[in-house]
Amino acid sequence: MAFEHQRSVLVFEISTFSRLGQVLRPLGLAALVWAASLGATSAQAQTPVAPPPAPSASPAPPVVPTPSASPATPRPATSSPPAPLTPSRLTVPRTQVPTTGYQEEEYRLGPGDQIGIDVFDVPELSGAEGQQVVLIDGSVNLPWVGKIKLQGLTLSAAADRLENAYAPYIRNPLITVNLLTARTLRVNVVGAVKRPGSYIISPEGQTNQILVGDAAVAGGGIASQWPTVTQALQQAGGITQLANLREVQVNRPQPDGSQQTIKVNLWELLRSGQIQQDVALRDRDTLVVPQSASLSPEEALLNGSSSFAPATILVNVVGEVKAPGTVEVAPNTSLNQALLTAGGFESRRARRKDVILVRLNPDGTAVRRTIPIDLTAGINEETNPSLREFDTIVVGRSGIAQTGDTLDNFFRPLGNIFGIFNVFDIFNND
Repeated sequence: MAFEHQRSVLVFEISTFSRLGQVLRPLGLAALVWAASLGATSAQAQTPVAPPPAPSASPAPPVVPTPSASPATPRPATSSPPAPLTPSRLTVPRTQVPTTGYQEEEYRLGPGDQIGIDVFDVPELSGAEGQQVVLIDGSVNLPWVGKIKLQGLTLSAAADRLENAYAPYIRNPLITVNLLTARTLRVNVVGAVKRPGSYIISPEGQTNQILVGDAAVAGGGIASQWPTVTQALQQAGGITQLANLREVQVNRPQPDGSQQTIKVNLWELLRSGQIQQDVALRDRDTLVVPQSASLSPEEALLNGSSSFAPATILVNVVGEVKAPGTVEVAPNTSLNQALLTAGGFESRRARRKDVILVRLNPDGTAVRRTIPIDLTAGINEETNPSLREFDTIVVGRSGIAQTGDTLDNFFRPLGNIFGIFNVFDIFNND
């Protein structure tokens, strides 16, 4: 019985486990599949993704050397043109650099200018071979292309014209023009200067090289080499003491026949150092210095001390002084100083109370003033005025006839000038 019972229990357990296995078998397979799927997903998520392989660098294309731009031998202008050449560099657009002060125009070529022409990659047309002097007709004679007229052109425009001339022989020619030595300039100076007239002025020193193909030189270069207004005034002997420095003009002829007027305020140059007022001159410029009706003491002193004023002026001292005659004094010298330069009063015969100052005006008139003498006074218009060129100081004495004889002897060489007025009416003492 016990054995049968144990056997029944065992059969039941086996049957139960068998049914349980049948139930769990599908679940276990699904779980197994789900677990495998989850594991695969997890494994896939944790595995780093390799970056895409970098594209293989393609080998650089071989550099193809450009054909040499130089012909085998230099060719004269009469020879047949060479095959077209191709420079290995692209042309660079030309730019204009603004100038300081008033709008300074570019220099224009003319006969006598020495220029240097450089053709990129064509050595036989460049360097020493490219140095040319602009001929009297305004042209240059070049290999391959013959005569090319450059007169009146700026350096940039000259380079353009040469590029057009060489275009049939050189592909995309890149040409630069350098001004090596500038021609002498003819400048007219008129107005309130000591020696008005026409002057030939050379630029100072060698000019700086300008690469026209790139850009003009700013702050220096050619413009700084040209003679300026103040230098031309020095050539003309300096300004007179009545020069109106506020309204100086430069009249400049233009290629089209018109005239450009440039206003120059040299007063501001002296007072505040506005260097742009010292305008650079060009060939055939006319410098006009007007004259003032009168100047303030400040203006007179500043004019006389300027670098373009004359170093000395001539003043006449006649009558009862120890050394009568023409004395050379600095501009704005006072009346008292001029008397001392002439040796001072004659101790016994001179009239010390006052002197006569005669001033000749540019319009031909003369002004006579009686100046009280005060040797201790500073410069002032009443008792010790500053003198202008060709002023005459008359030191009288009690004998009018002797003073008249002195004047007659002194002024005899100047009789034509002083014939316009009665000498004795002007110089007669009160």
